[in-house]
Amino acid sequence: MTAPTISFVIINHNYGQYVGQAISSVLSQDYAELECAVLDNASTDDSRDVIARFENTDPRLAFEYLDDNLHQMGAFLHVLDRLAGELVCIVDADDFLFANFAAFHAQLHCDCPMIGATSGGVLETDHAGRPLSSGFAWLLHRRVGSPLDPDRSHSDHMILGRRERELLGQQSTVIEPHEAGWHWSPGTANVYKRHYLVRCKPSLAVVGNAATDNYFMPFVHALAGSACIDLPLSAYRIHGSNVHGAQPSLPNLRTFSKAAHQRSRVRRSAMVRELASRARDFVSSHGRAFWTLMDAPSVPDGISLKAYFNDPAIQDILADHFDEILAACGEAETREALRARMGRKGYKQFLALQGQRKSRPDSRADGG
Repeated sequence: MTAPTISFVIINHNYGQYVGQAISSVLSQDYAELECAVLDNASTDDSRDVIARFENTDPRLAFEYLDDNLHQMGAFLHVLDRLAGELVCIVDADDFLFANFAAFHAQLHCDCPMIGATSGGVLETDHAGRPLSSGFAWLLHRRVGSPLDPDRSHSDHMILGRRERELLGQQSTVIEPHEAGWHWSPGTANVYKRHYLVRCKPSLAVVGNAATDNYFMPFVHALAGSACIDLPLSAYRIHGSNVHGAQPSLPNLRTFSKAAHQRSRVRRSAMVRELASRARDFVSSHGRAFWTLMDAPSVPDGISLKAYFNDPAIQDILADHFDEILAACGEAETREALRARMGRKGYKQFLALQGQRKSRPDSRADGG
């Protein structure tokens, strides 16, 4: 068995001053089994001139210049089915990787073959790449998970040298799917097994300007669990235009704005829509764990299940796909699961809403 190939996907929009460093950092990896797709999302600055300088310089690079801005999720879905790697990393064009990024992530995926994703620590920098803080590393394995057990590794791959692999073992934590909370660094720091991305990619119009990690990381984790590396393996640049961060992190303090936090909650409801619309598919592969998957969007933000499932937006999604859920789970299990999550009063109100929705077409048909 060969070492896994990592497919890096750099998605750029008007980051001409940064994207060149992002591309160079991928090419500078000390792990050779990689490919890199560079997508420009209809930039209006000098991004395309910067990107064009890399054309015909390395056979591992592929380029695509999009006529419309598909945003990060749309651009990634545009290229996902063409990726050849067993592992995938979605690189924010304003970030950059350290040379050992790919090797550490690939080794951990080999050592933990059942997990769906890995997340490394990041070094936060200013716009010029100067260090500001140790970033999100404190998030990774201080409160949840279990240490990586080297004796349980199923891998014969020695991607890292002996000392580096020992360091990886000391600084890595395996987190089971049921563990509550947001455990991961942002965007670039994460490497996914591609078949899990394909498994849960949104088939509906989820996209908007949604960030890929916001959707995929909790979803993939709910499917297979994840592992974190408490070492800075990439740089997260703070330059004032980041979606989630405008200042460096401090221990035990999230720097996400309230507005960004609310957007994240709304976008994660796309997971519920995807699961509900394909309930028979997921029940066939995950059985009763289907409802655990349905709970996953509430977990990163610490929202109670009752509050989450009584949210009108979530109830609208469930109502839209209620027949699919019933077909997948049966009436008794569906009733039990929703009552446990909504409470008796909430479930009763949901059924009343469902009855009203079903009566509307009949009223129109009767001329009412």
